[in-house]
Parts: sequence; C-alpha cells; structure tokens
Amino acid sequence: MACPYGAPQYNAAKGHMTKCDGCHDRVADGKKPICVESCPLRALDFGPIEELRKKHGTLAAVAPLPGAHFTRPNIVIKPNANSRPTGDTTGYLANPKEV
Repeated sequence: MACPYGAPQYNAAKGHMTKCDGCHDRVADGKKPICVESCPLRALDFGPIEELRKKHGTLAAVAPLPGAHFTRPNIVIKPNANSRPTGDTTGYLANPKEV
C-alpha cells in the first residue's frame, strides 16, 4: 500500500525520508487533511481527540494492533462488527498477495 499523494519522499539534501505533515497548512486554515476529505469510504475523521472520542467512542486498539496501554495512541477506532479484540490470534491471512 502506498500513499496516493506521494507524501513519503526521499529528501536527498537531508539524506533521509520525509513523510506526511498532516496537511499542516490545510489544518491551519481550518480544513481537514486531504486524505480525510477525499476518503471514498469516509473511513477517516480528524479533529481534537476529545471531540473524536465523544463522536466515535474511546476504543484505541483492535487485533492485530498492540494494546493501547503500550502505545498510548491518539486514535479512535470504530471497528467493524466482526473485528477481534487486541491479543486475539484466531485470524489468518486470507490473501497473502495483498501483503
């Protein structure tokens, strides 16, 4: 999977990769990041974490992610009804060509 906006780039002058800046300029102008606004399935949202938690709940980890107590992510996950809890190992890779 690759960023459709080409955000990860090799910066030859700095000698390392640069990545997405979260559309800093757009956010400063009161807009959402372009990935959020253009997501065809509307699977992404953006805003203050407190507002996102009020809107979507407080779940921050599902399998195969590590427990949120390890990483303390500023993320809210609204899982699919069939998702499994963190630590669940009953899943399998259905289509290895996608990896």
